[in-house]
Amino acid sequence: MKKFWLGFGLLLLILAAGCGVQHKVAKSSSSAASLRSRKSPSSRSSAAIKQTSMLARLKAKSQTTLVYTPFGDSLSVGLFADSKTSRFTTLFADQLHRLTDKTVTEEGIAEVGKTATNLGVPALPALIAQHPDLITIEFGTNDAVGGATPTALADYRQALTTIVATLQKQTTAELILMTTWSPNHGPYAAADLQFDAVVKQIGQTYHVPVADLVTIWQNHDDVTGPAGTAITDFAGNGPRDTFHPNQRGHDQIAALLKKTLEE
Repeated sequence: MKKFWLGFGLLLLILAAGCGVQHKVAKSSSSAASLRSRKSPSSRSSAAIKQTSMLARLKAKSQTTLVYTPFGDSLSVGLFADSKTSRFTTLFADQLHRLTDKTVTEEGIAEVGKTATNLGVPALPALIAQHPDLITIEFGTNDAVGGATPTALADYRQALTTIVATLQKQTTAELILMTTWSPNHGPYAAADLQFDAVVKQIGQTYHVPVADLVTIWQNHDDVTGPAGTAITDFAGNGPRDTFHPNQRGHDQIAALLKKTLEE
C-alpha cells in the first residue's frame, strides 16, 4: 500500500511539473507576441516617415520660420530674371511660404561664374552657419564649360559628393540637387548632360531628389534671351544674354522645384 501511495504521489509531481512547463512556454509565447505587437506600429511609422514628401516634413517642423538657402552660381544669383523678386529662388521661397503657412527667410550663397570646387566646397562652413531648413544645390553649369573631360568630371563628382555628404552630416536641412543649365543647342549642352549624370548618381547614392533642368531648356528656345535687354537689378552683370534663363525660364525652374518639394 505504501508503494501505491508513493507511486501516486510521484505521478502527481510529474504532472504538476509538466503543467508548469506548459504555463512557462505559453507565457513566453505571449510575451513574444506582445513584443511583436509593440514593434509593429514603430516599424510602420518608420516606413511612413520615409514615404512622406519633403513638403510634409517641412510643414511638420515645430518652428514658424523656415530658412531657405539657395547654393550655386549665376542661376541662383538670378540672372536674367526680370528682377530679383522674380528670380527662381525668390519665387520658390514665396511658394514655400504659401505651402507651409510659415515665414520663409531667403539666405543662401551664390556667385556668378563659380563652380562646385571653387565656391561650393569652400563656402560650406558659411552656409551651415545660416542654419538652413531647405537647400537647393545648383552647381555644374560652369564646371562643364571646359568640357566633360575625365579630370573635370572626377573633380566635380568629388566636390559635389563633399557638399552633399557634409550638409547631410552637419545640418538637418532638406536638400534638392539641380542639374546644369544650357540654352537649347548651347555650346556646352553635350558636356552638361554628362555632368547631369554625375548629379543624378550622387542624388541616388545619398537619397537626394534631383530637379532636372534639362526638361526646361532642351528643345525650348523661349526660356532664354532675347539678348540686349537691360535689367536694373542686374545692371552690374550687363544686359540679358542668350545663355541664362529669362523670366519664363525662372518661372519654370521655380515650378519644377515646387513639384520636387511635393513629390
